Amino acid sequence: MKALNLKRAHFGIVTTSRADYGLLKPLWSELQETEFKTTMIATGSHLMEAHGKTLSTIKADDVTPLESVDLMLAGDSEMDVCRAVAVGIEKFSELYSSLKFDLLIVLGDRYELIAACNAALIHKIPIAHLHGGEATFGALDEAIRHSVTKMATLHFVSHEVYRRRVIQMGESPDRVWNVGAIGLDNFRQVNGWTQNELEQKTGLDFSQPVLLVTFHPVTLDSYQDAEAQADELVSALENLPYQVLATLPNADAGSQQIIQRLQVAHKLHPQRFTVVSSLGMEGYISAMRYSSAMVGNSSSGILEAASFRLPVVNIGDRQAGRIQPGNVIQVECQFEQIKEAVAKALSKDFKASISSLVNPYGEGETAKKIVARLSEVSFEDKQVLLKKSFLDFPADCFLKMDLS
Repeated sequence: MKALNLKRAHFGIVTTSRADYGLLKPLWSELQETEFKTTMIATGSHLMEAHGKTLSTIKADDVTPLESVDLMLAGDSEMDVCRAVAVGIEKFSELYSSLKFDLLIVLGDRYELIAACNAALIHKIPIAHLHGGEATFGALDEAIRHSVTKMATLHFVSHEVYRRRVIQMGESPDRVWNVGAIGLDNFRQVNGWTQNELEQKTGLDFSQPVLLVTFHPVTLDSYQDAEAQADELVSALENLPYQVLATLPNADAGSQQIIQRLQVAHKLHPQRFTVVSSLGMEGYISAMRYSSAMVGNSSSGILEAASFRLPVVNIGDRQAGRIQPGNVIQVECQFEQIKEAVAKALSKDFKASISSLVNPYGEGETAKKIVARLSEVSFEDKQVLLKKSFLDFPADCFLKMDLS
């Protein structure tokens, strides 16, 4: 797809939380060096007090122009999330009516994207999707991600396997590019805090083992399961002799049960457990650099921790289906399994086994690759982008598979 941009195209970039904002910052910065006009759109937990109201972080970075879409999320039940999506569709529609975007850029698989992308589809705004083709069998995110793929017209994936999956879903190969995981760009661009600064901000001693913990609800499990799973994890951490730096979960159904259990642990072990709503990108990178291991079910443990050769104990099904680097130890959300896996992760033998690990998700040039591709796309006639074909595989492909 080779073309020349004949006008100054206007892009909207949707960020739903502290996590994807940190991932999108390199792309935002790279786009500022081009002729494209770019507007950041903050939604989801960025506007929620319970999750640190991180809209202030974006404002502190002097990101302009900046729009916000408040989904009015009242709680973390399934009903609350559904109401938020309904509100979001209406509010994104209002935004798209006033700001005539030529392209909407979204990342990942958060439920907020249902609202942003459905409204964009109706408003005939082409969508560029980052991190499609991945699999997370234990989360609703799986279906949301693939739904966004089918609504999107341009695809920037993090691994060649994921590129093949997106093409397998019928997307045209000349619109699907393997650019690596964009989070790795931050390791090249963000220095982060020194160990001393990290210790001052968290109250922990990083000369001794510290476990970096992020645990999100497994959204295909029942709402009530979150409490039991949080108790298994935190009980295991309480019975280990290590310091814990825990970040709060995403605003998914069941997140409050996890937050409450972490807060109880902090009250019982104030010298050993530090719980923060958000470390920000600099802080999180610093924590990955100086921690002894990661524990939980965050995608950062799968996609980015390998760049630090950081041992990861990945718990449960939330990330099931993703390609896991050799630094990841997979366990069920069960007290004894977690304890044993942490001991393995901290062992000299395991650390030696990953000392030469190469991250399969790239080397940190993703934003440049995305902008280079966008620069080849003409946004003069959006209909050209919106009218997609469906790539059918030859019949003999199916003859080789058992589809019975």
